[in-house]
Amino acid sequence: MSYLRTIRTIGHTSAFARHPHRTVVARSTITPGHFQVVSQRHFSYEATVAGFWQTLSQSAPVAYVQQGMINLHDLTGLPWWATVILTTVGLRTLVTLPLAVYQNKILARLEQISLEMPELIKELKAETAYAMKKFNWTEKEARIMYNHSLKKQWNNLIVRENCHPAKTMVLLWGQIPLWIVQSVAIRNLVSMLPDPTAIEAQIAYTELTLGGFGWIPNLTELDHSLIFPVALGVINLSIIEIQAASRTKLPSKLQTIFTNLFRGLSILMVPIAASVPSCLCLYWVTSSAYGLGQNVLLLSPRVRRAVGIPAVPSELTHPYQHIRSMFAAKLGALSGRLGPNNQHPPPSTKA
Repeated sequence: MSYLRTIRTIGHTSAFARHPHRTVVARSTITPGHFQVVSQRHFSYEATVAGFWQTLSQSAPVAYVQQGMINLHDLTGLPWWATVILTTVGLRTLVTLPLAVYQNKILARLEQISLEMPELIKELKAETAYAMKKFNWTEKEARIMYNHSLKKQWNNLIVRENCHPAKTMVLLWGQIPLWIVQSVAIRNLVSMLPDPTAIEAQIAYTELTLGGFGWIPNLTELDHSLIFPVALGVINLSIIEIQAASRTKLPSKLQTIFTNLFRGLSILMVPIAASVPSCLCLYWVTSSAYGLGQNVLLLSPRVRRAVGIPAVPSELTHPYQHIRSMFAAKLGALSGRLGPNNQHPPPSTKA
């Protein structure tokens, strides 16, 4: 109640300062009930957020990952920094790598069936023109039947190849929950959750304070050198630029918007990573580095054939040479814009 009394006092004082001859009106407009409603909403919001994070922190997936990391650390005798890296590589190999391969298979199948569409479209147009003459269809009726038949043919191809476009998001469906669960599990270890009085939680926390390396001996502290946060931003930007450079077609407006959005998020992650414990930042860097290697590996035609991804026209024959030349062209254009040859000439000294 002292908090509410303070707010009321400040509100009445400021109203009196603004209108010294209308103190009664000022007092009557700011009522205790108003602040009570605002405070109830504020505390209700905080309680909702706190309840959500508590539920997530105590969820079964987080508990399994957290206990698995503790068991791996105890079983192998590795320091905690190596345990975080090994757990990240293991989970991504078991979960996200198969999903990435499956997603690439779906994308390849969609591209293959799209190559069949021009011939089908040609046949449908001929059939529609014949039906217009035979059944006296109007152009509107013919267009409706044509679109219906075209959609039906496309759906038949999707069913035949089992490649619904929604499956192209399967990697995100697996990667984002895994990223959240492991991040919360590491947060739990740092905060000794869900039970700070448990001996196991206190031992894990103590080992984290001694389980670092190099410039971060204490994994519960921030990375004051900013090496990991900057590395995270660079790796994420590299993933985005490699994906953009590997496209063989001009990007659509939507693709350009998402590319720029992810570039902004990659830069935004740098200050966020600088504000979290270094063990969590280490996990983020390891996960992003694995994602970078995964993307680069799945560009190779030899690797794609080995894992069963069919060949498609958009596939790069020499992907690494192509990406290297694209990066070289971008760097050349950037240096050309910043170079002395493109600076404005000095003003003339002639009269």
